Amino acid sequence: MTNYDNWAEIYDEIYSEYKDDLHFYQNISSDSESILEIGCGTGRISIPLAQSGKKVHGIDISPKMIEIAQTKTNNTLTNLSFQVMDMRELNFKQQFDTILIPFNGFQSLLNVSDQIKCLKNIRKLCHKKTKIIFDVFFPDKEIFEQKSSNFYLVSQKTQKSLEVWHKTNFDFFNQLLHTDLRVIQFLDTQNPKVSYKSFSLRYCYPQELIYLFEISELQIVNMYSDFNKTLDATNQLVIEAQII
Repeated sequence: MTNYDNWAEIYDEIYSEYKDDLHFYQNISSDSESILEIGCGTGRISIPLAQSGKKVHGIDISPKMIEIAQTKTNNTLTNLSFQVMDMRELNFKQQFDTILIPFNGFQSLLNVSDQIKCLKNIRKLCHKKTKIIFDVFFPDKEIFEQKSSNFYLVSQKTQKSLEVWHKTNFDFFNQLLHTDLRVIQFLDTQNPKVSYKSFSLRYCYPQELIYLFEISELQIVNMYSDFNKTLDATNQLVIEAQII
């Protein structure tokens, strides 16, 4: 699994403006009293959910991510808690109404064994009406055709004077992608700050996901192609699941 402590200091600079999924997660958990967010990062999803009055518990494997998330709220939201925890070793004595793994978080598990272990532990935290929601993606033809030696521009934020470039190497046998990011911050016109980050993800195809859930005693009840619940075939999947 990627060491996301190395990402903590720059994570919000890159992703804080990403809100494509927030409205979806707010709506789908609107009737829930208790929410567990797995892979909460710096609280991009957990904090707005808690601000709407939900009781939210966010976990992440990165202590530095959790530290930043706690700093953002300064303990002002009594219905929100953060904790360092590995999604493969979920340890709670309660069940949750909704369990979320946003922003491709499930794919940070780099082998089938870890993915199944995570799903089986999630199963233990579910009552019969618990909703399990997460999003994933798998590479499309455009990504596969990119040269692994080249960086490609994926994000340009004028207000923050920030550019994000990436290049990806594939391990086709294990369905892994290893991505390097080059982040350029234009602090002034003369001295841009350049930093490099990397991460690895394991991608799953739809039929494989269905199988992984079934052997974990879970079932996928809806599979969308975006956060508007579109059913068109794309390389993005938004999953709704429940216990069998």
